[in-house]
Amino acid sequence: MYTPRKFVIHPPTSNLVIIETDHNAFTESTKTERKEKMAEELIQGAEGDDLALATETAEELMYEGQPEDVFGSPKAGTGIWASCVRLFSPTENKTLDLIQLSQNDAAFSVAMCSFASREGEWYVVVGTGKDVVLGSRANSGGSLILYQVCEDGRKLKYLHTTPMDDAPLALEPFNGRLLVGVGKLLRIYDIGKKKMLRKCENKHIPNLVVDIQTMGSRVYVSDVQESIHYVRYRQAENQLVVFADDTVSRYITASCLLDYDTVVAADKFGNVAVIRLPSDVSDEVDEDPTGNRSIWDRGLLHGASQKAELLCHYYVGETVLSVQKTTLIQGGSECIIYTTLSGSIGILVPFSSKE
Repeated sequence: MYTPRKFVIHPPTSNLVIIETDHNAFTESTKTERKEKMAEELIQGAEGDDLALATETAEELMYEGQPEDVFGSPKAGTGIWASCVRLFSPTENKTLDLIQLSQNDAAFSVAMCSFASREGEWYVVVGTGKDVVLGSRANSGGSLILYQVCEDGRKLKYLHTTPMDDAPLALEPFNGRLLVGVGKLLRIYDIGKKKMLRKCENKHIPNLVVDIQTMGSRVYVSDVQESIHYVRYRQAENQLVVFADDTVSRYITASCLLDYDTVVAADKFGNVAVIRLPSDVSDEVDEDPTGNRSIWDRGLLHGASQKAELLCHYYVGETVLSVQKTTLIQGGSECIIYTTLSGSIGILVPFSSKE
C-alpha cells in the first residue's frame, strides 16, 4: 500500500509487523471522502439535460476509477502523510491484518515488546509524528500507539495512544520496559491501562535521538549530529546517566553493537567507524543534579567526562542505511554487513592478525 520503512519480528510465530509510510499521499478513507465530495459537487452543478450525464459521470468516478498501479495515486502536497501497520506471515505469504492510521500520522518507528508487568504477552509499539514537515522537522506533536498481538499472532488489537511533544524516532525494549527517543530526550516507559507511563528521563542528548541499542544495563544512543553516547541505567536511583561519548561529530544513520564496549556506526557521508571504550573507562559515574561538582570535572568538550576511542575507519562513499553483525555460514567468523541508499550491499571482514 505504502513504502515499507521498518519491521519487527513476533518471536513465537516469526510473523512480521511492518510499518509503511508515504509522504505526499492520501489514506484510503481520505480518497473515498474526496471522491464523494467531487461526485456531489458534480451533480449539484448540473442542470436540466446535463443532470443525467453528471449522475453517470459521478457513478463512474465513485465505483470504477482508475487503477493506481497504472495511473498513479493522487498527490496530496507537502506535509501530508499516509501510514499503515501491516501484520504479514512470511510462511503463508499473505497479510494477516492491516491497520490504517489516520491522515497525516507518519509512522517512523516500531518495536516488539514484552513488558515485565505483563509477562507472556507481546505488544507492538508504533511511534508516529503529526503534520511532519521534511527538512525542518517541524511537527504538531507525536504519539506512541500500542497494539496487543493476539489470536496466536494473527491479529493486532488496539489498546491506547500516548501523546508526545515530538515524533519518537527510536524505540527499543529494555529490561521489561520501553526506551523511547523523543526529540533529544531519552525516556523509559512502562505499560499502563490508558496510556504509557513515563518512568525516567535524560535530557543530555544534544540534538536528536535517531537510534538506540541496549546490552545489559548499558544504552548506546545515536545522535543525529553528535555520534554515539554511552548511557548507564542506574536502577536503584532510577536514573539514565551519560558516562562517555565520542570526540568526533558524526551524523549517524545506523549503528550496531559488536560487544559490550564496541559500537560500529555509519554516517550520512559514507563513513563506517568502529568506536570502543578504553579499558580504564568506568560506567559507575554519579549524576550531578545540583551543580556542586567542580566545573572542570563535569565533562570534556561540552560532553561527558570520559571519551571513546576510534579503532578503525572505512570510507564507503555512499550513505549507509543499515549495519548488522552476522555470520554468513554456520561456524564461520563474524562480519559486518551494510546496505546503502543506492541499493548496494557490502561486507566488512576483520583481519584475524596484524600480519
